[in-house]
Amino acid sequence: MFDFFFLALPGLMAAGGIAGMVWAIVRMRRLRAAWRSGIEVPGRCLRLYARTVTRRRGAHSSSSTALHHVYEFTTAEGEVRRFEEAGGSATVVEGDAVVVRYPAGRPERATALPPGDVRTRIGMVLLLGFLAVFVAACVGFGAFYLGVFKPAKEKVTERIEEIPRTTAPPRPAGPPDPANPGKGAPEGFPADMPTGPPDGFPTGVPSGFPTGFPTGVPSGFPSDFPSAFPSTFPSGFPGPAR
Repeated sequence: MFDFFFLALPGLMAAGGIAGMVWAIVRMRRLRAAWRSGIEVPGRCLRLYARTVTRRRGAHSSSSTALHHVYEFTTAEGEVRRFEEAGGSATVVEGDAVVVRYPAGRPERATALPPGDVRTRIGMVLLLGFLAVFVAACVGFGAFYLGVFKPAKEKVTERIEEIPRTTAPPRPAGPPDPANPGKGAPEGFPADMPTGPPDGFPTGVPSGFPTGFPTGVPSGFPSDFPSAFPSTFPSGFPGPAR
């Protein structure tokens, strides 16, 4: 899928560019065939209008305007034909008489452009140059991907696969089964774990604990504490030293 995306998209873009180049070459060959055929008949401009094409690229937009003419002419056999053509002169307006040229036996390829029209030639040359650069860029991208990017990606993938992966520690299988202590315990843990509380705890008071603690207030405390405060206190205090 990765390779398909990086090869199919440039391939489709290159195919579109080649189709545009083919159209431009065919257009120039038909104009030359009409100019060199020597068949010239009078024609008339029926309509003139402008077609504007706007192209948006993100926040920016560009527009181009092209003039289109609708012509009518009568073939050498007396058949009335109409055709539309882009890129004509802006001085040709509705009702103007023009000279129409077409290859022998192919009136559907008629043109009102004068032989060797400079604007048409320059426009076709610029279009072919742009499309050639565009197609070359698409082909170059595909060649770069196949010759550089894809081999580098494969080498990096092989190096990653060659790196030894660290073995993950075994996950616990669950709590031990009391009926089968060794079942369900993680590998490397002891299987003979105790299954209940330990027995043999003391159930009574030790027989050697002392029992002769005193039960009253000691009787040997002194009882001749003074019963009142002294009746005389000193009434004079020494003054500040001079």
